[in-house]
Amino acid sequence: MKQSWIKALCLGVGLAGCDAAIISESPVEPAIVADTPMAEVMIEPVLVEERASVSLGRRPARQGVVTAGDIDDTLNLAAFSRYQARQSKALGLKRANLLTPVQIQLVGHNNKPLPGMHYTLRKPGAAEPFHSGYAGVDGRISVFPASLGQGRLNKVELRTFSADGAMRQEILSTGKGWQRVTREETVRYNPEFVDLVFVFDTTGSMGDELAWLTKEFKGIVSRAKRAAPGADFRFGLVAYRDKGDAYEVQNYGFTLKQSQMQRWLRGLNADGGGDYPEAADRALRAAVDLNWKRGKGERLIFHIADAPPHKSNSLAYTRAAQVAAGKGVQIFGLGASGVGDEAEYLMRQASLVSGGRYLFLTDDSGVGQAHAEPKVACYRVTRLKALLSRVLASELTGKRVEAARSEVIRSVGVYSDGFCQQ
Repeated sequence: MKQSWIKALCLGVGLAGCDAAIISESPVEPAIVADTPMAEVMIEPVLVEERASVSLGRRPARQGVVTAGDIDDTLNLAAFSRYQARQSKALGLKRANLLTPVQIQLVGHNNKPLPGMHYTLRKPGAAEPFHSGYAGVDGRISVFPASLGQGRLNKVELRTFSADGAMRQEILSTGKGWQRVTREETVRYNPEFVDLVFVFDTTGSMGDELAWLTKEFKGIVSRAKRAAPGADFRFGLVAYRDKGDAYEVQNYGFTLKQSQMQRWLRGLNADGGGDYPEAADRALRAAVDLNWKRGKGERLIFHIADAPPHKSNSLAYTRAAQVAAGKGVQIFGLGASGVGDEAEYLMRQASLVSGGRYLFLTDDSGVGQAHAEPKVACYRVTRLKALLSRVLASELTGKRVEAARSEVIRSVGVYSDGFCQQ
C-alpha cells in the first residue's frame, strides 16, 4: 500500500517514430536491452559513484513546507549508468540502451552557451537526420542514438543552423563525454511557445499532492511566464489510476486557458488504487501522443507519482519516454512519498532519455509520511515550489538557475551546478 504525502510534478517527453525501431528485429542494437557491457559506457572522470548520503545541514525547514531535491542524470551519466546496471539486475527490469551517447555543448565565439540553436544529427553519409532539435539549457545537447533505434554509432554528423540560415557541419565521435563545439555567433534564447503538461497519479495516496498542485499551480505558471515573456502557453492534463478503479486514464488534452486547467485540477479527487503499481505507462503514453507544437519552443511533461507501472508494462513506460525524446518532449519525473526502487528507476530513466530531470520529495519539513532516500551521489534540498520554479526558469531561459545559498535547507554530497564531484 502506498504512503501518503505531498508530492509534486513529473514531466516527460520524447521522439517520434521510435516505437518501430524499438520493437523491430533489425540487425542494429535494440533500444532496450537486458545486458549492456558497462565498460563500453562513457565514463566522466569528474563524477563519483553513488554513495551513502552525508547530510550537511544549513537550516531547518519551516513546519508544513513541502521540500524536495533533484538529480540531473544527464550531467552525471557515468554514475547513472552504474546505477542503471545495478538496479536493472536487482529489480529484473530492462534498460534503455545508453551506448555511444552524443553529448555536446554549443558555445559562441565569446565562450557563452548557445541555447536554442537549431541542430540535426545523422549517421555520417545518411541523407536524412535521425534526430533534430534545439540546444537546451546552457547550450547542451544530450541524445542516445541506440535508445532511438539507431544502434551503436561511433560517429555522428552534427549540423547547426544560425538565425540567417547558414549551416555548419562536422563529424564527432560518440561516447566521449561532453564535447564543446564553437560557433561564431551569439544567441539569446526566446522560446516561441511553451506546452506544459501534467501527468498525475490520482489514486488514494495522492490526495495531499493533488491539493498542493491545485493550490500552487497559479504561482508556478506566473513565474514561468515571467521567465518566457512573449511565449504562447498551452496547458495539458492526464490523470490516471489503475484497472478496477473508476477510470484508468483521463486525457484532458490541451487548453490555452490557465483558468480551464485550474478547473480541471479542482475537479480531480484522489481515490482508488489499493495496490502499489498503477497505469503509469498508459498515462505517460497518452501525454506523449498529444498534439505537441513543433518548432522553437518548450515541450515539458511533469509526471507526479508515487508508484511505478505494473512490471509487465515497464517496457511500455520506457518506450513512451523514447518516443517523447523523438518529439523533443522532456519528461520531469517527480517521486512522491512511498516511491520505491522500481518507480525511482523507471522515472529517472525516462527523464534521462528525454532530457529532463528527476525530482523527489524529502522529509525535511516534517510533513506527511517518510520518504525513501534517493540513490544519488549529491543533491540540495529546498522548498518544492522553489525547485519547480528554478527548473522551469532554466528550461525557459536556456540558462541553468541554481538555488541561492539562503534557499538551501540541506546538502548531500559535493554538488556543483548540477554535477556531483569528488
